[in-house]
Amino acid sequence: MAETRYTRIIISSSRPTVYYSEQETAQYSHLDIPTLRQLQAEGLVRGVEVAGEGIRYSEQDVALLRRIRRLQEDLGINLEGVEVILHLLADLQALQEELGRHRRYQYMLGNPNTTPDNSKS
Repeated sequence: MAETRYTRIIISSSRPTVYYSEQETAQYSHLDIPTLRQLQAEGLVRGVEVAGEGIRYSEQDVALLRRIRRLQEDLGINLEGVEVILHLLADLQALQEELGRHRRYQYMLGNPNTTPDNSKS
């Protein structure tokens, strides 16, 4: 059986972060405002408090809310299960980053004349 390989490409932008109002966030994430407030109260999404404007949400918050909605509505996972899954995904991402650092370090040991900029994977 052929081995399946995946490549992760991360593209970061230098543009400023866009923050959305509660209404916009609810619309973009396909959730209602009471659900959005519940998820924030549970600590699953944070948002940013803006003086005089209430809580604002970033594009990353909207993406997270869409993931939460999919887990709940499409897969039937309750809120406690969603919280566990999100923590596991965060742990997995941290481990992947640590593994990437370790691989770069090992590469540097094997290629001592290589500068750190040339060793990125």
